[in-house]
Amino acid sequence: MVILGLGGLLAACTSQPDPAAQTAPLAAVRNAPNSASPAAPPPASASPTAVPVATAAELSTEADTAEQYETLYVVIADTSRQYRPLRRQMLRLRAATRQRIDTMGRFYDPKKNLIRLPDNDADEVYAGDYFPRRTSDATLSVEYTNLYTPAHAKSMALVSGIYQEPARADSLLAVVRRTVPTAFRVQARMFMGCLH
Repeated sequence: MVILGLGGLLAACTSQPDPAAQTAPLAAVRNAPNSASPAAPPPASASPTAVPVATAAELSTEADTAEQYETLYVVIADTSRQYRPLRRQMLRLRAATRQRIDTMGRFYDPKKNLIRLPDNDADEVYAGDYFPRRTSDATLSVEYTNLYTPAHAKSMALVSGIYQEPARADSLLAVVRRTVPTAFRVQARMFMGCLH
C-alpha cells in the first residue's frame, strides 16, 4: 500500500498529465496478447498507467531557458581557418568603413591555435580560453564561425556587426560588400543567458 502525503496528493490532483504520454501505455495494454493459461487472472481494467509529469519548476526552467535565446543577424565579411588573413581583412575593413575593432581583450594564440583571453583575465572561468561575442553592435572582431552558423570547429569568421533587426544588418552588409564582395549575413539563434 502506498500512502501519499498531503503535498503528493495535491500535486497528483493538480498536475495536468500529457495526453500523448498516456495514450502509449493504453495502446500497449490493448494490443498485448492474451495469456492462454486458464489460471491467469483477467487483465486489469484499461486505466492509464502513472506517467511522470514535469514539475512546475522543470517547466519554468525550460521556459526560462527558451527566453534566454535571441534571434540575431550577423554580418560576416569572410571566414577562414587561418587567423592572419582575417586580421589583414579586418584592418582593411576598418580603414574602409571606419568601424572600430573590439577584441574584447582576446588575442590569437598560434601555439594553441585559439582566440583567447589572457591567462590572468579577471574572468576566472574564461581566462586563457575563448569567450564568444554575443552583443549587438557594429564593431569588427574575429570569432569562431560555429557560434553563428554550422561550420568546422576551427573555422573563424570576420564579424562586422551583430544586430537584432535584419534591416540594419542588411544596411551594414551593403557597406561591407564594397570592400569584401563575398560578405554575407546569417540569422543566428543565440544563447544570451549567463555563460558562467
